Amino acid sequence: MGPDRLSQALSLLGIAGYVYFLWFRPNQEGLALALGLALGGAAVAYGERPFLVPLFAVLYGGILFLQLFYGHPWAFLLGGLLGAGLPYAFYRLRKPRR
Repeated sequence: MGPDRLSQALSLLGIAGYVYFLWFRPNQEGLALALGLALGGAAVAYGERPFLVPLFAVLYGGILFLQLFYGHPWAFLLGGLLGAGLPYAFYRLRKPRR
């Protein structure tokens, strides 16, 4: 699995987690974690090399700002770190050496 597929899978996992924590087991920390995971996974796209997707990066920053004052910023940051960091680490490990 490449880093682009891992990023997509983490974004979909974040969306599924959001639905789960919204409808089946309401939990504010879980919602923040799932939303951070979905946006963190979508914020970095992988082609020849990784690049930041401005729309999702701005959404992540705006929701992080709101989470700082009205929510659970640590859960949101952890989700974003996992969503953006795991595929990037996978990219760095599988990057061909010159």
